[in-house]
Amino acid sequence: MPYLNRDQILALIVKRRIYSNNSSFNNQIQPASLDLTLSDKCYRIKASFIPNNIKISKVIKELSLTKIDLNKNTLLEKNCIYLCELNEKLSLPHDIMGKSNPKSTTGRLDIFTRVITENGKEYDYVNYNYKGKLYLEIIPQSFSIILKKNLSLNQIRFFQDSKTKGKIKQINISVSIKKNKITAYKAKKITSAIDLNKINFYKSEKYWEKIIPRDNYFIIERDEFYILRSKEAIIIKNNQAAELEPFKDSFGNFRVHYAGFFDPGFGNNKKGTPAVLELRAYDTPFIIRDGQLVGRLNYYEIDEIKKKIYGIKIKSNYHNQNLKLAKQFK
Repeated sequence: MPYLNRDQILALIVKRRIYSNNSSFNNQIQPASLDLTLSDKCYRIKASFIPNNIKISKVIKELSLTKIDLNKNTLLEKNCIYLCELNEKLSLPHDIMGKSNPKSTTGRLDIFTRVITENGKEYDYVNYNYKGKLYLEIIPQSFSIILKKNLSLNQIRFFQDSKTKGKIKQINISVSIKKNKITAYKAKKITSAIDLNKINFYKSEKYWEKIIPRDNYFIIERDEFYILRSKEAIIIKNNQAAELEPFKDSFGNFRVHYAGFFDPGFGNNKKGTPAVLELRAYDTPFIIRDGQLVGRLNYYEIDEIKKKIYGIKIKSNYHNQNLKLAKQFK
């Protein structure tokens, strides 16, 4: 089974293959992933980077503009680059690797994040047998944000051997655009900062413009951020996990920007649940139509989870979503 489930992740924690600055992992263990949390160490930096064979501590000295203490609520400004050390550290076995992705809320707030490892040659992947700290690059894009230590913006999932071995099926994912109905939200340019700890707090109309098309299409403008939903209803059984990947550029002049991971139990009802998609146009405006393909959902097998699957019982925020904004909005 390539994806590790909750119990298998917990076993890695017991063996201290995963350990943390915090005394416990509290509610960080999800059905098939682990939430990563911010430590109090953070830096505003001049540029993004891949460490390769350079120590991250050395890169921080070269690129750091300001050191930030996350023990208190801190403003991260829109379009600035930050690097934060995470609480979690790894000492992985030779046959287990990790891959990180933004959490759903992170994607819906247009916060661009990616995990960096010591000697890493690409973002978000943690190699087999990796031992060391994890860092998170954070770039708020549509909104300035307020956060503090122990907040989670990303999650990591773990694979035994190769994740490709357990792929059992894939389906195409397209956008749903409905004439004369709210079909998307577009982020407004000038807003106040969003405190990520305030749930069901902000009025959506101050931050988002409703898109109500007159036909089964609309134009996504250059460098604007949109929230849409998939046409397909998704069902992930208790012995499955899934990952959404974008199609190649040849399918459209836009970028799909989303969390991309679906836990066991997501939409596991008679009707299923749509995926929420975040889109940006590239260098030019682009017309997007109902049913236009944007990605492919890959299903993987996993040891079946008997309890604490994704859903209302573990207080999952988006278990009943349709076209839903981040949990900070009313």
